[in-house]
Amino acid sequence: MTTDQSTQWQELADRVEALALKLKLHVEQAGDNREVRDAMGRLRADVEEAFQAAGNAVQDNAVRADVREVGRLLTDALDTAFTRVGAQVRELFERRS
Repeated sequence: MTTDQSTQWQELADRVEALALKLKLHVEQAGDNREVRDAMGRLRADVEEAFQAAGNAVQDNAVRADVREVGRLLTDALDTAFTRVGAQVRELFERRS
């Protein structure tokens, strides 16, 4: 993983942690509601698990190759679409001239 990627993941983790703290404070202000605390605990565990899985996926060469291929296909599709739109706009202007 590159330094930029590490920095981005760390920033995301920091922001999620800050959000979790804010949510915790709101829950605490709501009173001693065990159901809410239990739900928040499960949510925290699920979010941590999801980020761990995403981090593992980023390090997988096959996943990175698939992401690059999807990016290439998306770029090609957008290029084709914009080329077609550009040609249609040119046609409209040429007809009006």
